Amino acid sequence: MKHKYSLWKKLVKREMDIEKVYDMIALRVVVESIEECYRVLGIIHSIWNPLPGRIKDYIALPKTNGYRSIHTTVFTGAGGTAEIQIRTKKMHAEAAYGIAAHFIYKEQSGKNHNERVKFKWLEELKEINSIIDEPRGFLEHLKMDFFSDRIFIFTPNGDVIDLPEDSSPIDFAYSVHSEIGDHISGAKINNKMSHIFSKLKNRDIVEITTKKDAHPSGKWLEYVKTTVAKKHIRSYLEKHSLLNRLKSFGRS
Repeated sequence: MKHKYSLWKKLVKREMDIEKVYDMIALRVVVESIEECYRVLGIIHSIWNPLPGRIKDYIALPKTNGYRSIHTTVFTGAGGTAEIQIRTKKMHAEAAYGIAAHFIYKEQSGKNHNERVKFKWLEELKEINSIIDEPRGFLEHLKMDFFSDRIFIFTPNGDVIDLPEDSSPIDFAYSVHSEIGDHISGAKINNKMSHIFSKLKNRDIVEITTKKDAHPSGKWLEYVKTTVAKKHIRSYLEKHSLLNRLKSFGRS
């Protein structure tokens, strides 16, 4: 059952209309595997009709904080609705204990890639801390990168890159790899050629094109949102400014 404060937050979102709050009481189904999550979803929908637009698959697209579960709201047949949440035991532990659950449920080495993706935000947080010396600057970058609204952008292979709102294809490229970011020359957004300074929207599919002679310019800093992208652009500009000064010194 939803706690009073949680219910109040939902009411604020729903213009204080309690009829729009579908999860005052929710049933949680905890199973062994991801496959069973989807099997249970199918069984539920074969018994009760789902409410359109209320199926949320946070397993395929986890929340930014790592939360994973499937939520569906169904008509109960008695004039009411109910939310049902489906998750594995591991997901249930993560929802209850957060990142501490990672140390409780250690996975096999074959799943290391998935773990790296899931905890990529922690690596980014550590990187921000290493490049920002002044505490106030660190907090500003932290708010910008992690407490702004987030968007989920897809690679052509279906991998998900999570970015701050209003990020550009340049941010996307640097989130994939610094070399791709340093040599980005163009971008396709939803299969249409677009400017690298375009603002990305949630669920866009982005494909980056690169060229060896393409490189960052100071103008890029006006269009990027992520600290990682800013760091690499500034690093490139500083490095090549120094090289140009050395070449100039050599000629003189």
